Amino acid sequence: MYTVKNITINWNSPDILEQLAQTIKGPLETIISVGKNSGEYDKEKLEEILFSSSIEISVIIEDILNKAKAKSLSVTYHHQPEFFGIYESNENVRGMCAGEVNPQKVAKVDQEWLVGLEKEVYGNISQDFLDLGELSYKMAVSERQLHRKIFNLVFLTPNKYIRILRLHRAKQLIDNYVQQSVSQIAYAVGYSDVHYFSKLFAGQYNVAPKELLHSLR
Repeated sequence: MYTVKNITINWNSPDILEQLAQTIKGPLETIISVGKNSGEYDKEKLEEILFSSSIEISVIIEDILNKAKAKSLSVTYHHQPEFFGIYESNENVRGMCAGEVNPQKVAKVDQEWLVGLEKEVYGNISQDFLDLGELSYKMAVSERQLHRKIFNLVFLTPNKYIRILRLHRAKQLIDNYVQQSVSQIAYAVGYSDVHYFSKLFAGQYNVAPKELLHSLR
């Protein structure tokens, strides 16, 4: 709750926009009215009213911006890495990890780092080879730190981690009918060797990409 001159704003109310409009409307109407009838006030009184009303509007707007910023930060802050969902839903992926990944024990700052890493991998996923040196540079760590950080968070080497994301994206392409053939899907996620891609895909999802593609038609 927030109060300005006995006007209360309930930030959780469904008619919050109407409340805000009415709250700002009051001091605005005061400024307009005083401006039209300025001759009725001495200079000191006029400045006092205008200043008070302006401050009131400024405080309300600042509070609105702070609420909006806090909400935005909250949404970003609680955005989990996609890898956690992959891990929890895929027994084979869990078996690839050297330890148990528990999202509840991963600090929010580390989760945000993983989200950024995923964006970098997905942004370059069609490349046949992802340079770990370049990837570490974009993530503002050394290559050694990249290896250590990925392993500490998800118990995987960078290459295995990237491979899991590649194959996950491949399955998304199949599920969403984005590509029409296994070769197109393989190339889209950075594999020039279709046979090798199919072998890896089957190892992660227990089904060959060709079979999965045909089953969805």
